[in-house]
Amino acid sequence: MSNQPKTAVLHVALNPVTGPWSVLRDLAMAQSKSGRYASVGIGIIHSRKWPASYDAELRGLGLPFFKANTLESFGTAQFIWQRFQKPPIGAWAQELAWQSGSERVIVHFHNAWMSGIFLPLHPPPACLVRCVATFHGVNARLDGRPLRRWLHRWMAARLPRYGARLTSVDDSNLPLAETVLGLNPALFTTIPNGVEDDAQSKCAAWNGEGVFTIGHIGSITEWKGWRLAAEAVLRLHAEGVKIRLIIAGAGPEEEQSRQMAKESGGSIEFLGHVTQPRRNLVPRLHALSVMSKHEGLPMTIIEAMAAGVPVVATAVGGIPEAVVDRQNGFLIPRSVEALVNSLRRLYQSPEMWRTLSTGSRERFERQFEISHILKQYDVVYGQAFSS
Repeated sequence: MSNQPKTAVLHVALNPVTGPWSVLRDLAMAQSKSGRYASVGIGIIHSRKWPASYDAELRGLGLPFFKANTLESFGTAQFIWQRFQKPPIGAWAQELAWQSGSERVIVHFHNAWMSGIFLPLHPPPACLVRCVATFHGVNARLDGRPLRRWLHRWMAARLPRYGARLTSVDDSNLPLAETVLGLNPALFTTIPNGVEDDAQSKCAAWNGEGVFTIGHIGSITEWKGWRLAAEAVLRLHAEGVKIRLIIAGAGPEEEQSRQMAKESGGSIEFLGHVTQPRRNLVPRLHALSVMSKHEGLPMTIIEAMAAGVPVVATAVGGIPEAVVDRQNGFLIPRSVEALVNSLRRLYQSPEMWRTLSTGSRERFERQFEISHILKQYDVVYGQAFSS
């Protein structure tokens, strides 16, 4: 965009946590460092339960940021409330343009189809603004819930109605966006998640000695598969395998995972929310477990690949677009038995572990290093202003 008018980018989300927060944060930081834009800012609409650790991280980024409070409620109702208590996103965009001397602003939403509730922007900004909405995963099915289905389709339809450009982190979202939300797949550009290469985030090598450490990083909920990882590690530990699971994240099953860790005899460690897990946790891991029922393209997988950590995962959503079976990890059925067998193989074969670790790094460098992602978003932003 160097030959274009000065442009600012404002990333906006309601209550972003875990993967969506990591995507938003890392993309904003990389765009700011790139020098492509006059300014890059972040706008957060949050309830009182948005963790203070995220707020502290937001304030420590060194980027312009804006905040608005909202109602504490369950997911769909919290978004619908934005129609009655409209967040001042238009004013944020105008302020960012004024601060940076920009002639135009991209407002980049990270709440997928529910971002449609924020359109049109309030209050209407005087500067030229275009919107982009990223779909991190279409996990809703909404079968048997006609009212909720109608509400979600109504929010989704507002995106193209008000001219927002749509991106998806993986191709698997597109059929679901059509069948569940009524959005034409042709409206989307697929741009994967990515992270900056970081020399401080390399995993420890596995040479067959010591304790083999597995990680579950993300939401602590049944569909993410933390319990499958815990049960697999407990079974291997009972066999005499020197193995440990670290659980990091937050969610509705936090207390169960905390209790399981207490009763595990040291083979399971529960950390709760970890700030910057890529630097503060991933380097401790020898493998990452992602036993999800459904997914987009989890940021934890990209961060693990960047560090050379093999990934053991279910072949759902966008995961097969990152994990290639026996090249940089294993794609397995969603069962304790399958996970036990894969972890045992890695534990018993340091040579196989090294092959998969090397494959993870190589695939990250080719496809998911942040410079590739910046170029793709640059094109989408340009298209937004030319349409």
